[in-house]
Amino acid sequence: MTGWQAASLVALGAVVFLDQWPAVQSMISRPIVVGPAVGSILGAPADGVLWGAAFETMLLAIQPVGAARYPDAALAGLLGTAAAIMGTESGIYPAVWAVAVAAGAGWAGEVLGRLQRRRNARTAAAVLSRVSAGSLGAPARGIAAALSRGAALGALQTAAGLGVVFAGTRLLAGSPWAGPLDAHGLRIAAAAMAGVAGARVLGLGRKRVVSLVLGAAAGLAMVLLGVSR
Repeated sequence: MTGWQAASLVALGAVVFLDQWPAVQSMISRPIVVGPAVGSILGAPADGVLWGAAFETMLLAIQPVGAARYPDAALAGLLGTAAAIMGTESGIYPAVWAVAVAAGAGWAGEVLGRLQRRRNARTAAAVLSRVSAGSLGAPARGIAAALSRGAALGALQTAAGLGVVFAGTRLLAGSPWAGPLDAHGLRIAAAAMAGVAGARVLGLGRKRVVSLVLGAAAGLAMVLLGVSR
């Protein structure tokens, strides 16, 4: 990754953070839009379209509605796509690495987003007190301050995430655990995913931890049965 590519991704992170909820919400922060943008910056537009669509399906139901708490879909799409493209170039099996990065980025972005909202609430309270004291320009200054903080936070979390992606890619490059899956490995992955999906379909409802544990156990059982044969 070159310097201008990293700078472009950091700038993109600032824009999509603002679009996701603090500002216009034009939907350019969705993974299906962010992915192709990341791919174009990194010189792999087709891969960007592929991974953007993949992360969009994962995060399709996540929308900034009301006071709902949700993973940061914009950051997940940006860093997940970057991890997939950089991983492919380094010989790392991209699906495992990209999904892991996207999941971590989504969680971290959610935590930082909550902190930003709390800071905005304090800013709103301060603006209200200034307006009550007769400062007519306080709302404009408060909005500008909140948007500036949002852009800075989006840029900083993207820069930090890219650092993690770069370091992880360097660390995993050449590792036998990060290489392409063979046919047996694909069967193991498919069995585990089938088990998890089956546990969810069977109606375990909101008990997500139980669902995942039972799904993983079912997937492992399927693998062991396949190996014993």
